[in-house]
Amino acid sequence: MRIIITENQQSSLQLKLKKMVKDIGWEKTSIAVGGIENLVKLGFNNNPMNFLNIFNDLDIVQSKERHYCVLFRHENENNMMVYDRKSDEVYINYGDIWLFLEDGFGLNYYETQELTQEWLSETYNLRGVTTTACFSILVV
Repeated sequence: MRIIITENQQSSLQLKLKKMVKDIGWEKTSIAVGGIENLVKLGFNNNPMNFLNIFNDLDIVQSKERHYCVLFRHENENNMMVYDRKSDEVYINYGDIWLFLEDGFGLNYYETQELTQEWLSETYNLRGVTTTACFSILVV
């Protein structure tokens, strides 16, 4: 038996999957759809920029601890990125963003770095920054 999904159903499914990824993370969402390959295909049309675009509306907050750092947070106050103005470096949450770009889309470290720099330039007007995977973002 073959199931045919209409364009409207696919669009609705993509929106639901993107919301799930943002709310509960890509790992749990991939389990719900039968694996990371299915999530990449169904949720993001095999396009890593589509994945990054779900983080286009992060809250931008000045760090209270470090005046030279700007925090990019999801609504639950989970830091997804930290921009260090002193070093012009953006530390990107490894588990929530960077790892999915590598494991889901098959990008290597430098391809991920290039893609995230392009995305930050277009979305948050951060040009000329270096992006780095960060395992733990604790700045407040």
